[in-house]
Amino acid sequence: MVSNNIPLSRHHGAPKHGEALLAGLLRCRRCGRKLTLRYTGANHTIPRYSCWRGLLDNGEPRCIAFGGLRVDDAIEEALLRVVEPGAIAAAMEAETQTVSRQDQVREALVRDLEAARYHADRAFRQYDAADPANRLVAGELETRWNRALTQVATVEARIAEHDAAAPGSSSLAALDTTRIGTNLRAVWAAPTTDARLKKRIVRTVIQEVVADLDDTAPEIVLLVH
Repeated sequence: MVSNNIPLSRHHGAPKHGEALLAGLLRCRRCGRKLTLRYTGANHTIPRYSCWRGLLDNGEPRCIAFGGLRVDDAIEEALLRVVEPGAIAAAMEAETQTVSRQDQVREALVRDLEAARYHADRAFRQYDAADPANRLVAGELETRWNRALTQVATVEARIAEHDAAAPGSSSLAALDTTRIGTNLRAVWAAPTTDARLKKRIVRTVIQEVVADLDDTAPEIVLLVH
């Protein structure tokens, strides 16, 4: 998480080309709703983020609203710091540790599965060897076998859930950590870089941004996840 406090009154330069960087990522800290985006200015190129849903849906007072240019700038700078080589290396190490822990959990589940299958196989052999004429014994052995099979199915389901929840192969592993920070800054600043590429990069790194206004400062307060 990264926190940013941005003065409301600081001057900002020319607007950027393309859509606003944080469209769909901003959430209001006061009501929890997503902020909406609209463009203002003579040419409708100045982004402005607003919490309008409460007003539009329920007639509630509007929570917060602020210009998007300085906010986008602050997020850009925070993002570029995050993807510098040292930060990428730290992220890769954290990911390696997470995968290692997940592997340990899976290994434990596999051992549980082997034990459950062993007990199920033994229960089946005991049931199969029982005298069918002795219905009481055969019935008890069949019940034990069914319980053992249920345990096998339970552990198999836990392994399937674990595998489904595990992240896929890392995109960080393919990055050149010695050059990505410098190269990304150059690409980001290039006038030929498509705004859609920037938005894709932002959404790769950022889950959401929780926004609020500090009227006493006055500042825009951003909590970046």
